Amino acid sequence: MKKISTMIIAASLLCAAPLAQACGMKGGPQGGWMMEGMDQNKDGAVSKKEYDTFHRDHFKDMDANKDGKVTQDEMDAMHKKMMDKCKPRYEDRFNEVDINHDGMLSKDEAEIGMPMVFAHFDETDTDKDGKISKAEMDASMKKMHEKMRDKGMMKRDAK
Repeated sequence: MKKISTMIIAASLLCAAPLAQACGMKGGPQGGWMMEGMDQNKDGAVSKKEYDTFHRDHFKDMDANKDGKVTQDEMDAMHKKMMDKCKPRYEDRFNEVDINHDGMLSKDEAEIGMPMVFAHFDETDTDKDGKISKAEMDASMKKMHEKMRDKGMMKRDAK
């Protein structure tokens, strides 16, 4: 049970990483924003107690019906809640990076202001016009989250 719980929490945190960046949390893909959240006493290190507390609290947040288990529906609901919370800030960030205010991100704009988007620019630019619209960005994030969720489900089923 503990192994499955840890995997569920890890999968949800992976899905949250792009949202955390869009919501202005510090740190990169190496987990800086997670470190910041876990390091309660701000000493630059995470103790076992801080680690356990952080994950216990997130598990409680996901377990909507408080039955001691997290279902895929509960995880999806938590993800939707995070998306709804972050969407306005994500849109503000997109607009800030859109230097010429054409409602699209060029490769140069993405490189300067959204390095994670730049890293996946070609796959996100589905119509291959050299720019990323908000709709393309939303579709790309949704696809990525679904892929991550599906991979996580396959790992759980294999255990």
